[in-house]
Amino acid sequence: MELEAGYVDWRGNAVDGNKHGGIKATLFLYVLVMLRSCPSSANFSLVAYFHGTLHLDIVTSSAVITYLVGAVSFFAALMNFISSAYIQRTTAIFVFGPTVVLGYMMLALQAHLPSLHPLDCEINKEPNNCEPAEGWKLTLLYLSLSVFAIGEGCMHACIPLLGGDQFSNDDTKKSQLKGRFLSWLKFANSLGALIGLVFLVWIENILGWAIGFMISALIVLVGLFVATCGLPFYRTVRPNGSHVTRILQDVMTSSKKRQAAIVDDIELQETSTADCVDGQDKSDSKIIGTTKVEEETNVIILMLPIFISCLLIYLPFTLLMTLTIQVGSMMDGRIGAIKISSASLIAIPTAFHMLMRPCYGRILTPLLKRFTGHTHGITPLQRIGAGSACGIAAACVATLVETRRLTAAEQNGLTSTGAAVLMSMFGLVMQFFLLSIMDIASFSGLIEFIKSESSPQMELIAPAVQSILAGIAAWLACAFIQLVNRVTRHGDNVRGWLDGADFNRTRLDRFFLLLAAFELVALINNAFWARRYANKQHSSA
Repeated sequence: MELEAGYVDWRGNAVDGNKHGGIKATLFLYVLVMLRSCPSSANFSLVAYFHGTLHLDIVTSSAVITYLVGAVSFFAALMNFISSAYIQRTTAIFVFGPTVVLGYMMLALQAHLPSLHPLDCEINKEPNNCEPAEGWKLTLLYLSLSVFAIGEGCMHACIPLLGGDQFSNDDTKKSQLKGRFLSWLKFANSLGALIGLVFLVWIENILGWAIGFMISALIVLVGLFVATCGLPFYRTVRPNGSHVTRILQDVMTSSKKRQAAIVDDIELQETSTADCVDGQDKSDSKIIGTTKVEEETNVIILMLPIFISCLLIYLPFTLLMTLTIQVGSMMDGRIGAIKISSASLIAIPTAFHMLMRPCYGRILTPLLKRFTGHTHGITPLQRIGAGSACGIAAACVATLVETRRLTAAEQNGLTSTGAAVLMSMFGLVMQFFLLSIMDIASFSGLIEFIKSESSPQMELIAPAVQSILAGIAAWLACAFIQLVNRVTRHGDNVRGWLDGADFNRTRLDRFFLLLAAFELVALINNAFWARRYANKQHSSA
């Protein structure tokens, strides 16, 4: 029996290296990730449910989606903190994970019972005659999404960490297996997303939202059951307190020690004596004790401008994704006799990235390395900037496509009918492709930046920091779209850019252009702080 220190099984007992952990334990997690990703990838299609069934207007539908994205990111950050500090990761997954099932069931109940949603109405044909969900019906929607977000955020944060616990960092071979696990985990996540975007979105549009939500709940429940079968093989790091709490305590202790050191220096100067402790000057011993703390504090302070600039970069992402899906519902999505939902178009860049992922490390990274000399081809800060540039391009393409769509609607007299424009929906593929690159580059770039520049303690909370910034950005986007719509109203008789539920009467092209300008400013701001950070690091070296 080979015992491993620092690890425990799900009961809290010592683990056997020959029985616990390894590849066999991760197989159960692959299934859970794939089945969880299947319905969660289709969450952006919920905007069609908000608009078509609950009759929410354009601004409110987008605001609800951004609230959901922010809530999932917030709970992911929270679970990242507590899963290694106070409770085991297995406990977090199997206690909070089932709330995803409960959330889907609550959504299914609201979609099925007529008393829980407004009367049926063709909002695209009669946008002014449909009663929107209000009061307790809207409250039930937010409650369902909040319950769902708890479990979704927990699994999003804890599953990769639990999988990483199955391999030891001390063993070179096992450390390589950990890297392979993360690669296969991304593949399983992409495969589940592809299935959900193609089949589950189709079920929701053809068979109804109630059935779609129930199938989603069943899929996640099966995934949790399979993951439960792996409990005898899992091992997890023993909870050892919050890293964030330690960092904050270190900052407070550092401040107190600096004040004490100043007092000691004054006393030494007044008495002209040098008290020695173990052969070292008293003040020197205090400085040595606080050096590490001060270095960590200085690194965090230097990173703060980068964090804030990334916050601005993330803000347009959710709005671009949500509004593009909504616009797609007003375009022609037919391929022969088959009609495709706009949300399913995300499957195209998803499949492309899944197939091209092996080429990134074997072809693209070595090619970039020859030009840049960097080990990973480009630095994390450059990756963030590249993602932001793709966001600008996506917003510009969205502006051009929406200008064409609105022109076609006006030429065909569709501005008052709310009917779909006979313009191919596949013109939106480029937008989704660019947004997917922005997602991969900018979001993962920040995590790599924190890991490469900080102490081991900060490395562990890098995903949590990224989740917090993504959540705040999503909630700011919720306020941003409402603010813009309110500001663009000129008097009582002049509509805002995004007023109402009829996309043919909006000025969404102007809003997309505003997002492009906002993202450009965010990129310039990020480049300024990134260059300043690099210069400080170079000068300190």
